[in-house]
Amino acid sequence: MKCILLCAGYSMDEELKRRETASSLLEIHGKPLINYTIEELEPIEDIDEIFVITNGLYYPKFMDWQSKNTFSKKVTVINDNTTSSEAKLGAIGDIRYVINSKNIEEDIFVLAGDIYFDFNIQKMIEFYHDKKVSVIAGLSSFNQEDLSKYGVIEENDGLVVGMQEKPRDPKGNLISLAAYIYPKDILRDFEYYLSEGNKTTYPGYFVEYLYKIKPIYVYEIIGNFYDVKTVQSISKLEQRLDKSV
Repeated sequence: MKCILLCAGYSMDEELKRRETASSLLEIHGKPLINYTIEELEPIEDIDEIFVITNGLYYPKFMDWQSKNTFSKKVTVINDNTTSSEAKLGAIGDIRYVINSKNIEEDIFVLAGDIYFDFNIQKMIEFYHDKKVSVIAGLSSFNQEDLSKYGVIEENDGLVVGMQEKPRDPKGNLISLAAYIYPKDILRDFEYYLSEGNKTTYPGYFVEYLYKIKPIYVYEIIGNFYDVKTVQSISKLEQRLDKSV
């Protein structure tokens, strides 16, 4: 299994100005956010390589980061060769870019690079092996503000029956955590999806397309997640990490 970390977004600050560095490279307690994710992935035997997909603006910073860090798994930084928000490939385009440029022909585990995942990733992979079809992570929430900010999953007996990206009127109570496992036979569907001119921005759009033709199970996590984009969210995460020490 290959892991793809999505780090190609053009990060914005609270004043909606583009950051000079990616959200996934922001330091949390003196360590880049992405390091926490990779450290969680390192003990997982199923995953043998991690691809970090970024854009042309942040690529030099990721190469500098890579030169200063050593991990037990092979970590490969990929430049999607875009340099502006207007030209970006979008999350789905970046997934396809990694699949094609690295000739991936095995299962993939896709994670957003700007989120701290506070749940057991190994158990999600075990759930995937049990179901043997695509799996999306979901977190139960009844906070309408949070549901409107993220992707919302509708499910029936564990199967995805609906998906909404940033809905004004959420039809479910499961937040999509931008954590997905796709079997190798799904990889060609990214090509089909994009060839039809579908939306590329958020990874949930692909789920919205896929569940209508192939089964996807929801793995409902026990834990939480932290979307690291604002000073407030960084502060909340640091408080969470302080409590775990």
